[in-house]
Parts: sequence; structure tokens; C-alpha cells
Amino acid sequence: WVARMTDDLMKIKTETLSQCVKAEAPWELLQAKVAEGPSVLKKNGTYYLIYSANHYQNKGYGVGYATSKSPMGPWIKYSKNPLLQGVEGMGLVGTGHGAPFQCKDGSWKYIFHAHWSKEKIHPRNMFISNVMFRYRDGAYMMEIDKKYMVPQMAQ
Repeated sequence: WVARMTDDLMKIKTETLSQCVKAEAPWELLQAKVAEGPSVLKKNGTYYLIYSANHYQNKGYGVGYATSKSPMGPWIKYSKNPLLQGVEGMGLVGTGHGAPFQCKDGSWKYIFHAHWSKEKIHPRNMFISNVMFRYRDGAYMMEIDKKYMVPQMAQ
């Protein structure tokens, strides 16, 4: 959901409240009707709303995105979602609920969690992947690299 704030930034203007995305595609409905954990970034004049869908306990928990020219929408889901849903060959399942961030060199990364193993959900692990924006069919498409890194814990 999105809404404009009052001038004092203490409340939302309820008349501007609008739903951005909802769980309705088959990959989003494997265990529950859930779309959650949104993050928004702006690149090349386009807003990218990255979200997770399905139930986090499901191995098919995944990540999709929608785009808009305004943070108020309307939001159009990427036709090839999910962008990240498990990582074949790497053993990751239950991938989702992350956040994008930009590095000092201008590159983008996505930090997300996955199940402990194919058999056990908790404690969930964190991973980082590269994010690329590729120009295709007249627009920039976002991709999350299937190769991932395990973040090093600060000592």
C-alpha cells in the first residue's frame, strides 16, 4: 500500500491510500495469499517495487517486482516474475524478503534470506546477489543474479 503523508508527516492522507500489488499469480499463492516486504528504488526514471510473495515457510517463497513512473502507482508487475525463487544448483529454497542497496561504486545488490536447508526453515540465512538493469524491449528490466555471496559478519 502507498499513501501521501500529511504536511506534519504524522499521519497519512487516507483519501490517497492505494494498493500497489497483491498476491494473485500462481507463484504468489503456493501456500498463502501474501505479498509482503516491499522495497522501492528508482533507476533511470522508473520506480521498482520489489516484494516477496507466498508464505515464507514455503520452499517456493520468492521475489517479484513491479514498476511505475510514480511512487503512487499504478504499479505493473514484471511479466516474468518471480525474479528470485530458490536457486537451482545452489540448494537455496525459501528465498525472499530482502532489500536492495546501492554500493559506493554505483552497482546494486540485493540482500535476502533463505531457509537453513532444503529440510529445515530456521534459523534462516542471509545472502547477497548482484542486481542488474538490462535494456530490453524498450525498457530496463531488473534481474537478480542467481550467484550469491554470504555476508561476512562484523567482528
